[in-house]
Amino acid sequence: MNRNADRKVIGLGSKQIRLGCCIVFYLAFCLIFGVQMGADSAGYIRMIAAREPVYPLFLWLMRSIFGEVHYLWVVILLQNLLMAAAVWWSTEELGRRFGLPDYVMAVMIAVHFGVACICQFLAERGAIYSNMIMTEGITISLWIIFMTLLLRAVLDADLKALAAGLLLAAVMTDTRKQMAVAYITLPAAMFFGRMGKDGLRDHLKRLLVTLGGIVLSLLLAVGGTRLYNYVLRGDFAQNTRDMNLVLTTTLYAADPEDAALIEEEGVRELFTMTMDILAKSGSNYRYAGDGWRALEAHYEEHFDIITIDTTGDMYIEYAEKQGFAAGIAAEQEADRMSAVIVKSLFMDNLKTYLRIYGASVLNGLINTVAKRGSLLDWYALAVYPSYIVLMLLCLRKKESREAGLAGAFVLLAVLINVGVAAALIFCQTRYMIYNMALFYVAGILMLWKYVCGRQRPDIQTGNGTTEGEQTMQRRSIG
Repeated sequence: MNRNADRKVIGLGSKQIRLGCCIVFYLAFCLIFGVQMGADSAGYIRMIAAREPVYPLFLWLMRSIFGEVHYLWVVILLQNLLMAAAVWWSTEELGRRFGLPDYVMAVMIAVHFGVACICQFLAERGAIYSNMIMTEGITISLWIIFMTLLLRAVLDADLKALAAGLLLAAVMTDTRKQMAVAYITLPAAMFFGRMGKDGLRDHLKRLLVTLGGIVLSLLLAVGGTRLYNYVLRGDFAQNTRDMNLVLTTTLYAADPEDAALIEEEGVRELFTMTMDILAKSGSNYRYAGDGWRALEAHYEEHFDIITIDTTGDMYIEYAEKQGFAAGIAAEQEADRMSAVIVKSLFMDNLKTYLRIYGASVLNGLINTVAKRGSLLDWYALAVYPSYIVLMLLCLRKKESREAGLAGAFVLLAVLINVGVAAALIFCQTRYMIYNMALFYVAGILMLWKYVCGRQRPDIQTGNGTTEGEQTMQRRSIG
């Protein structure tokens, strides 16, 4: 009796120590390195129409409360506290579910710390994202929480976790459009994760509940953006210039003679003007070297030259010359003309586009698990087969099956994020960082569970069901 009480006290102390370590670690970065600005920071601060609403509103609220002088310090303080809380809570959830010993949980937290150190000391950006005035300052933390909720929603068929995850998905999407990958990851995980656990009828019922929740979550995200633009700009519209990202890849893969494919005269003229400018800067696939590495590096180097330096203001100014009012009207017309170019050229240049896409996917897979480099490239491409083998071994063994599913969900998230990002933009580390720590945490979990893990005797109940199974019965979706 006393020994059990002692263990509870020790466990509580360990939990508090882990929380303290997370807070101290991230606050140390906050205080030592301070506020870091990025290329997109000014747009969020100015609340431009091309940016989603949540992060600009967050900055505006902090500015309104704390004033112009100090508010950015408050922002990064809160971002680092959020990151500390996300890392700690996610690790505690894994520890509770899988019965992890303290040393395994400490290694998992160290993985998150290691990713932060890579961003600060080894990456070109030279800062952890929670110190930066960028959407990643909060979306990385929210993604960690989302993936942890996903685990509970799928493995326990927990309706509350599903609802919380979908609410978080709406917030993340209205913070950064890339995070709409949550709406693909969650139903895919539900589809594969519940196979063999449910009968066909229950399985379909849970999928329908999940898809219905996704529709409501998307309506919330879209409505939030439109309401924001209506209050701020008097126009009930989505944020603008998203089409500019797809346009960039289309222009990079195009040839000057493709102008003949565009039927609309004004848009054809704009395309020709654009291709002339890109020829001078060498911002086209024809100027890339041989091989996928050369193509990907050239594409990444010239992406911002096309997106920001060339088409960003040029298309809006062209729309204004056509008589559209400056502001959201001209930006919407710029998006429309961009869409015309994309639709006119896509199929004709599909082969070139697929080459660029394939190179971007490889780059994204590498950037998810390592910093780019000749040796690290080979390491990254080798670590995936090792991860998959471990995942399959875990899935075959009863004691480690749920750990294998957790690893599968993370791998699924990696593939979806890479696939979507490669289709819309290039896969730099900033867009891949979301799953870097989770990939290694899942690997540690699977390895420990396969080698050392056993079903915890303290969660077995009197009627032969585990505590997790009883929880599923009480809170089951459907």
